Amino acid sequence: MRKTLIISVGGSISPVICSIRYHMPENVIFFTSTETEAQVTEILRQIESSSIRQIEKIVTTSPEDINICLRAILARLPNLLTRWKVNQDEIIVDFTGGTKSMSSALVLGTITYTRCFSYIGGKERNKDGIGVVVDGKEKTLTLRNPWDELAVEEKKKALLLFNAGRYMAAKEAIQAALDKVSAKEKPFLRTIQRLIEAYYFWDAFKYENAKRELDRVKSELSGCISLLPDDHKLISLLEKVKENGSFLEQILKNGGFSSEEFELLDLLANAKRRGQVENRYDDAIVRIYRAIEKRGQIELKRYGLDASDIDEQKLPENIRKEIKSKYLSGDKNRIKVPLYAAFQIIRAKEAEAGQRSIGHKFFDDYENLIKPILDFRNSSIIVHGYNPLDKDKYERAWQYCLKFLEIEENSLPEFPRLDL
Repeated sequence: MRKTLIISVGGSISPVICSIRYHMPENVIFFTSTETEAQVTEILRQIESSSIRQIEKIVTTSPEDINICLRAILARLPNLLTRWKVNQDEIIVDFTGGTKSMSSALVLGTITYTRCFSYIGGKERNKDGIGVVVDGKEKTLTLRNPWDELAVEEKKKALLLFNAGRYMAAKEAIQAALDKVSAKEKPFLRTIQRLIEAYYFWDAFKYENAKRELDRVKSELSGCISLLPDDHKLISLLEKVKENGSFLEQILKNGGFSSEEFELLDLLANAKRRGQVENRYDDAIVRIYRAIEKRGQIELKRYGLDASDIDEQKLPENIRKEIKSKYLSGDKNRIKVPLYAAFQIIRAKEAEAGQRSIGHKFFDDYENLIKPILDFRNSSIIVHGYNPLDKDKYERAWQYCLKFLEIEENSLPEFPRLDL
């Protein structure tokens, strides 16, 4: 692997020489002050390394001012690394030399570019053991990747985003951590990333993709729990993943009314997330409207009717002419009915059979439950209106919908809340 060493230079050149000899880099960037810049020539003379191919210097004019030091690094370092085409795994940063401000600035300015820091220490120091390392007694220390600790905050950020319904942003936050942590830290983060992606797919109604990823997550979480059998948060998360996976299986069953009933429940759960998690009330009410429409489509199928292509011969005689005259598409020569007409047909079919069910309930509840939802939806700025909807309208539409459909809120699928 081609190594690039970024190293600060102070009053003593011995630690710098020790670090270069230890790491044997191909590229070296010396971070110096104007006072120590001349040291670089002597360092290169003493190491006589044939492995070094490229050398650059970053010079700060004020070694005691951390801001000026950091500014000098950020002004040149990104372009140098781009030109040399090196990645994080190839970069070592040694912050031993220079002032405390130079060392601090070097760490701050390179933390997004490297996974490896180095420091020259030793067992023998002058000034009764509290001064600098005695020349010839240096020892190179390679430090643990700081991103293994910093990634904890990245992970927290990702979990907060997930719990707020911002699934793609959460996935990107986890990816940012994955790009920086050590290899041993990656497997669990990849599992969390896959879990986030699974629910992103689910939220977008991509059920097959969601089920595939959840199955992988279930297996990986089981492996984690085998190593951490007392981690109750992981155990709880696995149980929720299993529960959600079972729900997806019901949706993915081929055909039948059961599958569509589960789709209806999921559509309502999606509306709930838009309204109660993201505060996107217009989107929520549009989904609530769609849930009522879908219920009508499901009921029509029970009578062998397709809302997008009604067989007029199956329509009750007393409404056949009206439905055909209003909803026959001239260009496609088929009858396609909207929500209101779908429930007209359902009510007529129920009357033929001497029944009173959802079709009659639609019109019994129309003024109190259904019409307000339709009015809210039609007044939304994303449908026909001019103003965004508010929380009050969403909450009313939500309760009206559940009451009309006779669905308990606790029957809806819930995504997990991540707290790991």
